[in-house]
Amino acid sequence: MTQLTDTGFHFGDPAAPIKLTVFTNLACPHCAAFFTNNDLTPYFENKQLELVLKFFDKPKIGLLKGNLVHLFLDYNDQAKTNPIILELFKDQPEWKKLSDDELKNYLKEKYGFEAHPENTDYSLTIAKEAIDFNATSVPTALISINGEAPKKINQDELKKTLESVPAN
Repeated sequence: MTQLTDTGFHFGDPAAPIKLTVFTNLACPHCAAFFTNNDLTPYFENKQLELVLKFFDKPKIGLLKGNLVHLFLDYNDQAKTNPIILELFKDQPEWKKLSDDELKNYLKEKYGFEAHPENTDYSLTIAKEAIDFNATSVPTALISINGEAPKKINQDELKKTLESVPAN
């Protein structure tokens, strides 16, 4: 059975009964809409859900800026990085207009981010997992309930599943 690693950015309670893993790219407008259309905050607060974002570097023109931003995310300081990730999704239309050099400066000046060369290893791990789970596009969401094997889920199914799990 194919397993997911813990590589990614974690939101919510790791002991929550639902684990939602999303292969995503910060430059993808559909990914930004996924978070705009699904307010997951109440499910984090009620300890019903752990969200794991796996930033998937894809060789697609519209996603290259996201691939660049992914290099600057700090996997070792998620408490600082996670709120910035949500802000980057929200501000996506603005920073996507920047040149690569302007974007690097923006990340450094606005957030104090530096490039993390080790993120290339994380990217390779995530790409392998995306292949293993046939996650050919972003966003691709996988859900695991009470430790079951992860399976793909769409937004409607996600909403129904979240509503069916009692708060802790």
